[in-house]
Amino acid sequence: MTLGESITRLRTQKGWSQGDLADALDVSRQSISKWETDTSVPELEKLIRLSELFGVTLDALVRGEQAETQTENAAHAAPPQSAPTSPAPAVSHTHTVAGVILLCFGAAVFLLFLLLGGGLAGLFYAAPFLLCALVCFTAKRHVGLWCGWAVFISLDLYLRYATGLSWSQVFLTFRWEASWNYVRLAVAWAQFLGMLAMLLCTLRAYRALRLPVTKKRLDLLAGGWVIALAALPLLMDYVILPPLRGLWLSESRVYSLAFPVLLLYSYARLALITVLLVRSFAVWRTWREEKKGSQ
Repeated sequence: MTLGESITRLRTQKGWSQGDLADALDVSRQSISKWETDTSVPELEKLIRLSELFGVTLDALVRGEQAETQTENAAHAAPPQSAPTSPAPAVSHTHTVAGVILLCFGAAVFLLFLLLGGGLAGLFYAAPFLLCALVCFTAKRHVGLWCGWAVFISLDLYLRYATGLSWSQVFLTFRWEASWNYVRLAVAWAQFLGMLAMLLCTLRAYRALRLPVTKKRLDLLAGGWVIALAALPLLMDYVILPPLRGLWLSESRVYSLAFPVLLLYSYARLALITVLLVRSFAVWRTWREEKKGSQ
C-alpha cells in the first residue's frame, strides 16, 4: 500500500473529506489530492501531524500497515476543528539572561533620569530596554524581530512626542516649505524608512508561512485591506477628530487630546497592515506554488 493509499484509507475511516483534512493541516485541498494520488509527498512535519491526527504511528502511516486507532469509535469521529500543534518551545535560557540584563539597563536609565528630575524623559529612554526585556521573557519565536519592533516603536513614540512629526508627513515632501524646517522633514523620512525596514523584516521572518487559497480567506483579506486603507482613515477624519477639534481651546489641550488619540490610531492601523501583509503574501505563495504544480 502506497503512502497516498494509506492517507486515503485513514481519512475515509475517520469520515473526513479532503477539505476537512486540509483545514486541519492548514494546507490546500489540492495538496491533499496530490498526496493521495502519490503525485507529491508531504513534508516530514506534515507527516508527523498526519500520524497524530489519525492516531497511528509514523511507520504505520508511511508503510501502509494496518493502523490502530486510539479509540474504538475513532472512525466515526467528527471532522477535526483545528490542527494539533506541536508543543510550543520554551523560552531559552539565553533569552532569559538577555531579558534580565536589558531589564537592569532599563531600570538604571529610568532611575538616573528620575534622580536628575526628568522622569518622563527617563521613561522614553528606558522604554527600548524594558520592552526588549519583556520580549525576551515572553516570546518563543522571532525574538529579534519583536525586539526590533519594540525599539522602532519606542523611537517613533519619542520622535512624535519631541517633534510632533509622524511618518505620514513624508507625503508632504513636494509641498514642504523652507519655513517648516527641512530637518523636520528628514526626521519624518527617518520614521518612514524605519517603518518600511521593519515591515520587510517581518515579511522575511514569515516567508515560510503558507495559507490555503479559499474564498473565505480572500474575502477576509479584502475586507481587512478596505478597513485599513479606507474605513479607518475616514472614521478618524469624519467621526473621531471633529468632536475633539471643538475642545482644542489651548495648545496644551490640543496636545493632551490629540496625541493619545492619533497615537492609538496610528499604531492600530500599522499593526493591522502588518498582519494583512504577512497573510496576503502567505496566500500568494500558496497560489504560486499550486499554479507551478499544475503546469
